[in-house]
Amino acid sequence: MLSQTIIALLTGYLFGSIQPAYFLSKLVAKTDIREHGSGNAGASNITAIMGWKYGFIVAFIDVLKAMLAVLVIKWIYPDSPNLAYLAGIMAILGHLFPFYMNFRGGKGVAALMGMMLGINWNLGILFILLVAIPALLADYIVVGSLTAFIALPIATYILKYPTLLIFIGALMTLLIFYLHRGNIERIINKEELKISTVLKRKRD
Repeated sequence: MLSQTIIALLTGYLFGSIQPAYFLSKLVAKTDIREHGSGNAGASNITAIMGWKYGFIVAFIDVLKAMLAVLVIKWIYPDSPNLAYLAGIMAILGHLFPFYMNFRGGKGVAALMGMMLGINWNLGILFILLVAIPALLADYIVVGSLTAFIALPIATYILKYPTLLIFIGALMTLLIFYLHRGNIERIINKEELKISTVLKRKRD
């Protein structure tokens, strides 16, 4: 069982460490996306800096990589849903802390949606809505991100995962709030970039 857990953890982390925002910014703009905007390698920042076309590509890959991490472990260990859950969590952590980028990646919300799509596609759609609706209502993508991560331990409990995984889900929520502390401060100071502002910008 220990070897299976290690395989699930490594699989999730390696999938999650794939960073399309970083590679696209290097390839197309000849820069590191983390040196611009909010300073993270994720879909929202690359959308703000490089446009919706690249933002969509990054979001799609970020969702896909976490979903594949879960599906691969479900395929290898079909009778061990807990391992698939752990792979999803590690995909989020891989996205947040990629080893080859000095552990400075994105903010994890797309990976969370991918994780949930891999666990159950209906649940995945629910989490997409939990991101989209609050974000659009508040006009800040970070609000949707925090809402979705608040729902993570709740969904883990409802799906009757073991207490340890519920605790891990809760720790992930706390971690995400900590990583978004700058965004929260900017919202309070009315300095955070709004979705409507990005939508109004002309992009190639």
